[in-house]
Amino acid sequence: MVTTSKQLELDGDGTLPVFRLVSLQVMSLCGWLWLLYCLHVPGSVWGLDGGGEGACRLEAKPVSGSVYRAGDVVIGGLFPIHVEAPLSEQEFRSIKGNSTCTMFNQRAYRWLQTMIFAVEEINRDPALLPNLTLGFLASDTCLSEGTTLGAALAMVTGKEASVVGTECGTTPEVPVIIGDARSSASIVVAQTLGPFDLPLVSYFATCACLSDTWRYPSFFRTVPSDAFQARGMARLLRQLGWVWVGLLSGDGDYGKFGVQLLLQELQGSGVCVAYSEVIPKVPSKRQIRHIVDTIKGSTARVVVAFVGFTGHSGALMEEVVRQNITDKQWIASEAWVTYSTIASRKTCPLLPGQSVLH
Repeated sequence: MVTTSKQLELDGDGTLPVFRLVSLQVMSLCGWLWLLYCLHVPGSVWGLDGGGEGACRLEAKPVSGSVYRAGDVVIGGLFPIHVEAPLSEQEFRSIKGNSTCTMFNQRAYRWLQTMIFAVEEINRDPALLPNLTLGFLASDTCLSEGTTLGAALAMVTGKEASVVGTECGTTPEVPVIIGDARSSASIVVAQTLGPFDLPLVSYFATCACLSDTWRYPSFFRTVPSDAFQARGMARLLRQLGWVWVGLLSGDGDYGKFGVQLLLQELQGSGVCVAYSEVIPKVPSKRQIRHIVDTIKGSTARVVVAFVGFTGHSGALMEEVVRQNITDKQWIASEAWVTYSTIASRKTCPLLPGQSVLH
């Protein structure tokens, strides 16, 4: 609630009445409680039962596609099946309609199939969950924080529409969500679901910041944080005597925190940084060309990259191929391990000494 000057009318002696100040605080608290109630309580609060006009509703359906299988317990899944979300025009004049994401991500599709396979294997074994069937609801996040959060809210509130056979309905609220792949998106979802103790289990978000159990009490992951990776990179540089290096990072929590941790590990080690370039989330050709020109023109022969598996590294390596840069030693983070653009026939000849830590 916003307190205006009209609400803060002073007494004759220039002081604010205590009862009026307390009243304003209570009204503000009630507003926040109502917002949290709308976010947490499914069903009629979101208008799924065709309730009255006063019910809270999500005006727009998330742009992501989803796949659903019914079960006694349904778990959620967030996967960037596409890596380019549509750019929305925020005119605030009409309800945003559904959009289509582009650039199919085969790697994330394998992650989705892995979750489906795990659910099927659990259901086949009666000793694991006797008299209980596991289901799933997985959504495409399009590698967008907004889309990821929208999909997560739809899952935990039971808002997602579903068609099973010839019957239409909505999916049940999920008690746990598997995902997301990106640290930035996982941070957004974990901050939203954390106050309600809804677990979020990530399979690829490695930002060390997510290890803060006070800020993210219900976040879990199956991969180690970037703190160990940065420590390994620093040890590798010291062991090989590479004391003049360049740094690359993506414009996100993964890249920023990763480089920050690496710089902390390099303090007092004798390793110096020739340059530190950040690849924008939506890089232009001019920006990519500038970064590659910096790499090419620098006397540093070692390039350390904390870049995700998005268009960041794809556009970068395309320009590296175009300029035929072959005299650099690349040290990359785990996000490059199975990224098809890095392992393509075009780039492999230019990266004979590439090292990937994971």
